[in-house]
Amino acid sequence: MVYALNVFNLIPSQEKNYKKYSIEAGKIIYSKGSKVIASGWNPIRNLHREIQRDYAVIVKFPSEKFFQECLDEAEKKDIRSLRENSTKDYIWTLYEN
Repeated sequence: MVYALNVFNLIPSQEKNYKKYSIEAGKIIYSKGSKVIASGWNPIRNLHREIQRDYAVIVKFPSEKFFQECLDEAEKKDIRSLRENSTKDYIWTLYEN
């Protein structure tokens, strides 16, 4: 089991593009036996003095192999640009269980 933590900010006026990305990424994630286990927005406490990121998503993958399959499928469907053009300050980190 591995977990992907995504924290980011949306670019103003690009919410529609991120929504499109989120829907398409969700289809890929769930088709590979993975799932979004938490998401949130509007942090109640900024624990570091760096850039505040307003959104967070945690996705659970059965293994790193499945994580890579999701990345490969997203690349094939060419949806990465939707995320890149609608978010900023993006941090994506993969953790072991």
